[in-house]
Amino acid sequence: MVKFFYVLTIIGALIGGFWLLMAIFGAKSAPQEAAAAAIAAACAIIPYVFARAVQEINKSL
Repeated sequence: MVKFFYVLTIIGALIGGFWLLMAIFGAKSAPQEAAAAAIAAACAIIPYVFARAVQEINKSL
């Protein structure tokens, strides 16, 4: 089960990287770039947090 969440983390990182590249080249202002960068970071960070939480829950069982 932990591996599944780490695979989701990798997928999220790839999506976040793609989103960031599209935002950098498509944004028309600095606030748009900042918002897109925040979304891109969230695409990688949120799945990672879930993967770590599942890993720690499995350790305690």
